[in-house]
Amino acid sequence: MTLAMHLTKPDRSRAMGRTARVLIAEDELLVAWHLESLVREQCHEVCGLVPDGDGAVEQAADLNADLVLMDVRLAGRMDGIEAARIIREQRGTPVIFITAHGDQATRAHIDRILPGAPVLAKPISAERLRDAIASVLR
Repeated sequence: MTLAMHLTKPDRSRAMGRTARVLIAEDELLVAWHLESLVREQCHEVCGLVPDGDGAVEQAADLNADLVLMDVRLAGRMDGIEAARIIREQRGTPVIFITAHGDQATRAHIDRILPGAPVLAKPISAERLRDAIASVLR
């Protein structure tokens, strides 16, 4: 494996252990803080908070995130679905969508772009988040 390949692949051994590095892409600061609290309560590390899709793509690589919690509607020009597609394509990093936009059209769009990605409706409970994180890090 080349050094470039090693740097772009998430560290699955860390994700499979007790602690995963979680990037939160959410443009509403209070929601981002709530998600950060829930993630930390579950003994995972929050490696970053970003408000936009471009930042999510950049930080997922720079921070070597094991998992991304992604809002569908983000600040900036790129939505969360497109950002998640790029992150998954570049790094293979699992993404959990957390959104207030859980309508059928949005869910169908997510299923077309990232089949099988969990979609959790806001407001999010600790139990639902814990279950979703466990399912994608298996």
